[in-house]
Amino acid sequence: MVWDEPKRKKNRQPPPAGHGLDFADARDRFEWETAAISESYSGKSGGARYIATGYLDGKLVSLTFSLLGTEAVSAISLRTASNRERRAYAGRFE
Repeated sequence: MVWDEPKRKKNRQPPPAGHGLDFADARDRFEWETAAISESYSGKSGGARYIATGYLDGKLVSLTFSLLGTEAVSAISLRTASNRERRAYAGRFE
């Protein structure tokens, strides 16, 4: 997983300036195996983006990312999952 360092610093700031979460933590401990992944809106460049909703240190979060070929993902945003995302994630197991 890679990221833009200024974006990481902003994301780490507590709300409302950021989301209070660190991309480095997601790189090391995001639970990809149980994550729900869906396509998101396209980025400014028109490239595909995805949202992975899953657990990071016991907390349900949403990680927005893009693919860098088959080699890596690029973290765009990491935040607490919204109520809608929580319901959709829980619905996978009903």
